[in-house]
Amino acid sequence: MAQTRIAVAARKGGVGKTSIACGLSSVMASQGKRVLVIDLDPQSNAAYVLGTNPTAPGTADLLSGGSPRALEASPDLYVLPGGPDLAGHTIQSLDPEDLADAVTSMDYDVLIFDCPPGVEYLERLGLVAADVALICTDAHPLAVMGAGRVINELKLRQQKGRRGAKRWALALSRIDLRRSMDQSLDQQLATAYPTIDRFIVHQDSAVSWAGAERVPLMKYDSNCKAAKDLKAIANWVFNG
Repeated sequence: MAQTRIAVAARKGGVGKTSIACGLSSVMASQGKRVLVIDLDPQSNAAYVLGTNPTAPGTADLLSGGSPRALEASPDLYVLPGGPDLAGHTIQSLDPEDLADAVTSMDYDVLIFDCPPGVEYLERLGLVAADVALICTDAHPLAVMGAGRVINELKLRQQKGRRGAKRWALALSRIDLRRSMDQSLDQQLATAYPTIDRFIVHQDSAVSWAGAERVPLMKYDSNCKAAKDLKAIANWVFNG
């Protein structure tokens, strides 16, 4: 089976993007896929949440021509940490296709690029390297606006025939239908983006506890509500 590359992006911080990226990676690894999470966040949150060393050499080293060792988080699930070196001038000056080139020979079934919030040159590296994009938002108006900016960039690259994700969906994050704003979000996005698939990832304390205890989601609670939601996203990625 051909390698699948997924960029998880949001543009705005605090919308649960890393939780979704790490949760989805755990789901896919539990389905027998060999998965590598490539953390593009200078804060290195994905490496931390998955229980590995967030200060180990990782994505910045890869982008600088090195060969960092991926850290094993659980069977079939690996991560390259982010870290402050991603904010350095060397990385900022890279061509948008450099990450795509750097991962060409990697021997994984799935690569998941956890894009950082608000750092467009790092986000762009992930979007260009991916063939699928998952755009995360919650009900906050600034989050919806940020998701729209990611969508616009993806559409523009596609219209120009540029390298990058050719298929994308919206992930509505931390949804609690007892909240009025959450109740209206799905319809709001359906009206704004009628041709884009949407997936709801419900508010679930298991996600927070898994991250706090630094355990991959499927190891923490494979039957939780969020795991079921993420399985639907995985099915779309592979079969949609």
